[in-house]
Amino acid sequence: MNRTIRRIMIIGAAFLFSLTFGETVFAENKLSDITIEIELQKDGSAKVTEYRTMIMDEGTELYIVLDDLQNSAMLDFSVAGFQESKTWDGDASLAEKANRYGTVETGTGLELIWGIGEYGKNDYIISYTLSNLVRELEDGQALLWNFDTFSDIPAENLTVKLTGFEPFTKESVRLWGFGFEGNLQLRGQTVVWRADEDVDSSNKVTVLLQFPQKQFNTQVTVDQTLEEQLEMATEGSAYNDETTSDTVFFIVSLLILTVILGGIILSIIYYKKMKKAKKEIGEMRSGAQRIKASKGIILKEIPYKGKDFAGLAYLLQDFNKGYFEDYFSAYLLEWSAQEKIAIHVDQKNSFFGDTFNTEIEIFHYEEELARYPQSFGHFINELESGSGESYETGLWLMLVDAANRDGFIKDKDMTTWAKKHAKEVEKLANYLIEYSKMYLEKEGLLSFKEISVWSTTHEVAVVSSEGDKLVDRLIQFDNYLEKIKLKEFKGKHTPFTFRELLFWNILYFRSEEITKEFKGITPGQYYDYDDSNYMYQPLYWHGMTGFRNDWSSGLESGGFHSTASSAAAGMGGSTSSGGGGGAGGGGGGGAR
Repeated sequence: MNRTIRRIMIIGAAFLFSLTFGETVFAENKLSDITIEIELQKDGSAKVTEYRTMIMDEGTELYIVLDDLQNSAMLDFSVAGFQESKTWDGDASLAEKANRYGTVETGTGLELIWGIGEYGKNDYIISYTLSNLVRELEDGQALLWNFDTFSDIPAENLTVKLTGFEPFTKESVRLWGFGFEGNLQLRGQTVVWRADEDVDSSNKVTVLLQFPQKQFNTQVTVDQTLEEQLEMATEGSAYNDETTSDTVFFIVSLLILTVILGGIILSIIYYKKMKKAKKEIGEMRSGAQRIKASKGIILKEIPYKGKDFAGLAYLLQDFNKGYFEDYFSAYLLEWSAQEKIAIHVDQKNSFFGDTFNTEIEIFHYEEELARYPQSFGHFINELESGSGESYETGLWLMLVDAANRDGFIKDKDMTTWAKKHAKEVEKLANYLIEYSKMYLEKEGLLSFKEISVWSTTHEVAVVSSEGDKLVDRLIQFDNYLEKIKLKEFKGKHTPFTFRELLFWNILYFRSEEITKEFKGITPGQYYDYDDSNYMYQPLYWHGMTGFRNDWSSGLESGGFHSTASSAAAGMGGSTSSGGGGGAGGGGGGGAR
């Protein structure tokens, strides 16, 4: 590693270590529960409300550190039931600070402070507003903020909730979480992030939300694209497992320098140099740029005539389609149409709604075992050596491996299998993009070149003329799928089949919309479609999607994380430690 970088790290580490010595009290104090609610306003500001349940045994006051506001400002602060002290006396007694709150300016920012009150169990409701949390980027808008306001006293239960001035939808927001093991989801109209572990000063509570342009009337601009911001934030996280050791050390050094210098100047210079180098080598246009250029252009035919759909994953994920979980669902539909499997569904009606129990039958199971004698685990072990098998084979072997001796797999058995084999499936999921890149290079659609900036190496995709046309077709076909409804589709009047319509909708992350549309289709309409396959009826669609969901829940329970999953693409899911670079906030807090 570069000797200068090593010296920076040593000096920086010593500097940061010196900051840890102080009078913070936490040994006997407990933060048993904290919920942080963030309401984003039209102007890009955020009203933050914290609900804390604490058991306090030491100290006289609690505090929140705001020392990295990055062009944001604290607009107001209050504690429910407390009175403001215009001048905060840190030397006052426990009784004198009780039911009081105030602020203190520090050399690097602000501290929000309030009295502990009586020792024992206490509930606190803290409210404050931060301006300009949503920033304007070159091709969209984003919030990137570390909401750690407490971590000197570890949080035993942490929940973060984010809402907007308009309801969030999966079309209007992409979401990522960095810093701790947990689960981040869009539930209804609210982004909800729950921790699966205690969260302390070794963790971050960093949220990245990305939005389309003009959603907020924000006042602060960042000279980055959404993709560049995401790349910076995901370095070292579970969303990005491809970081080289030199890059990791460089990023750490850069962050240390940022802390010492009290700004983000070096980060800005670095990413400007990176952007220039990518442009000079001819980097492929981003998905966001292509979507903008293809607005209103509709392609009414299948955009890709090949059969290796996994080979498209790299292109699809550039505009937030083609996730690993969706490939599994799409192939379930494909295998059913090819009569490789049958999907048996038992529907049960109850007061609380319908439930669907699914069992998949593999036809000619003994022949399939003979054709694929290796186990799923063996297939995974052979990935790196290049087995030459298609990606579809890996997905198929999951079913073969999970089936009983007669070739049947119940949905709950698939959940159990997925939990047990989650880490092996994770390797298959992570291989999806690598497989796609090899396919695209082999077909002459893309090539991959390296650029070097400040001793760090990055891979850049350069598209051929045919590849450029293919990506545009994929996006323009997406415009068509946005408009067409199931009940309006008649297979005999279109250049492709109803099965193909369903297949591409799944790959384009529209399973939920299709499920809703199926509810409005009458039985007589099924026969308007080209082959009247039973899979096109709502009962079997619900069974198939339910089977996929049970498989997904098993993977999540088994600790599945993948760069090719919908979570990595901002659709929610499991989160882990690491990442979150470039975020403001995050000063922590405690008691003293």
